Amino acid sequence: MKALRTPSVLAALLLLSPGCTASRPAERAEAKAAAPAESPAQVALRGFVDAYFEEHFRRSPMSATSAGVHTYDGELRGFRPEERASHLAFLKDRLAALPQAVDRASLPPGDRADYDILENHFHARILDLETVRSWERNPNAYLGFASNAVYQLINRDFAPLEERMRSAVKRMAVVPEVFAAAPANLKNPPKLWTEIALEQVKGTRSLYAQTLPQAFEPVQDAALQAEFKQAQARCLEAIDGYIRFLKDDLLARSNGDFAIGEETYRQKLQYEEGVTESIDSLLAWGRAEMKRTQDQFREVAGRIAPGKAPMDVYRELGKEHPAGAELVSTTTATLEDIRQFLIDRRIITVPSEVRAKVAETPVFSRALSFASMSTPGPFETKATEAYYYVTPPDPAWSAEQTTQHMSFYNRYALPIVSIHEAYPGHYVQFLWTNRIQSKVRRLLGSGSFSEGWGLYTEQMMLDEGYGGTGPEADRLRLNQLALYLQRLARYVAGLSLHTRGMTYDQAVSLFEKEAYMTRINAEREARRGTSDPTYLVYALGKKMLMELREDAKVKWGKDFTLQRFHDAVVSHGYPPVPVVRQLLLGEDAAPSASR
Repeated sequence: MKALRTPSVLAALLLLSPGCTASRPAERAEAKAAAPAESPAQVALRGFVDAYFEEHFRRSPMSATSAGVHTYDGELRGFRPEERASHLAFLKDRLAALPQAVDRASLPPGDRADYDILENHFHARILDLETVRSWERNPNAYLGFASNAVYQLINRDFAPLEERMRSAVKRMAVVPEVFAAAPANLKNPPKLWTEIALEQVKGTRSLYAQTLPQAFEPVQDAALQAEFKQAQARCLEAIDGYIRFLKDDLLARSNGDFAIGEETYRQKLQYEEGVTESIDSLLAWGRAEMKRTQDQFREVAGRIAPGKAPMDVYRELGKEHPAGAELVSTTTATLEDIRQFLIDRRIITVPSEVRAKVAETPVFSRALSFASMSTPGPFETKATEAYYYVTPPDPAWSAEQTTQHMSFYNRYALPIVSIHEAYPGHYVQFLWTNRIQSKVRRLLGSGSFSEGWGLYTEQMMLDEGYGGTGPEADRLRLNQLALYLQRLARYVAGLSLHTRGMTYDQAVSLFEKEAYMTRINAEREARRGTSDPTYLVYALGKKMLMELREDAKVKWGKDFTLQRFHDAVVSHGYPPVPVVRQLLLGEDAAPSASR
């Protein structure tokens, strides 16, 4: 489960994309007019931020499209060596210029937070380009770039289809250069990554061969269709050439290590998540939390079906699911039930009557997701709908395949998934982020807040009584705990693979034995961990939010309510949780030492 943001290796911190109603610009203008005059430091910060993002979008057209800035929809750059070197120099220049241009000490707390987020953003991107170097180590980086270049033009209806098709054709003219650059850049990747690329390239080829022509089929302009077919042929030829390169050349000389090392990992956590805790301490918490959750899982399973193996109890729940044709209507009804519970129990303010629209996942992205939230960029003015996508079974599947697929949406799992994705998870978070004036916090965020919030809400809602009591509540709880164990396994695997010498096979075993996953799913999770080192963010973010809530209870005393806490937390966007802690509890508010 994740918020569906167009996949891109270049957009690690962009976006739980906020942007919504037509009235939003007027509301912001009114708020700006009523605001007190800004200090020179604030004016300087605004100017610095505006200039940076203007240049950032020019250098990274895909980031611009994702944010709802459509000036560069027909352009593609950032993959050439000279562009990469120029971008690195630009980031270093902006990092050095920030303290010269803006007096941080003179800024009020919210603007100080923006300053710190921007400064760490520069550090993180420099670290990625200079040290992590996925452009040199990971052959999947080029597949992600080529796929995202066109996928984001068909994923949302932000412009007439013909206009988006013209932009796609222009980008497709450049795509062969992306694959031509790869052989010169790639040096000794891990063998596993090259093997993964040989699997992933099938999806990229299918995107260009089947998905794009299917998406653009309604366009009636014959000349444009002819241009598209010519560009498509050149792209497919380039992709086929990349397949040959991977298979006949790169695979045999792929002997690199996937681990980024403890120092780089520590820096990534500091710059991206605001976390400075030692790796040993983080691992100790993860292992202890996994054992505690396993004990709880067994206890709940024992209440549901005494004497049965816990995983058998869990799998049995998957048999109660809607028919494929009823998936959208069942999910819509589930959302309304959850939303009303939020309002009745005063869990959080839902700042809009506009609903997330439940829809079937578009055909061209069904291989990517079971459930996802697709939200527009903060500057989007046309395609402002938010879609909660669920994936129906393929009509060509056997009865057994359909049953296995639909078990994911069983009556005890679907509410947990919907809590995470929509209410009060990603969709409510998106609605709140729409209200923020800060451009920094509308465009930059952290995985540990975004995904940590989604994971936190899964447990919090059940703790607050969603689902009632007795056997029904236990069945919901068992699903919640199973999903949490999977995130805890990611937490331990990410840290261990990259800082403690864990092998891929050991990671597979971890997911199988400690998170009770099937072999095929455990292998998928372990593969992801080798190239996504900080996929610990789900459990890490939940941990920090739970700690923050306990400390807010202490500081606010009798004035603490869950709604006040939740409203305050999401009102700041989704920056690193330590930044939210400072804004809520004070500049020097550290987590309680007792934890």
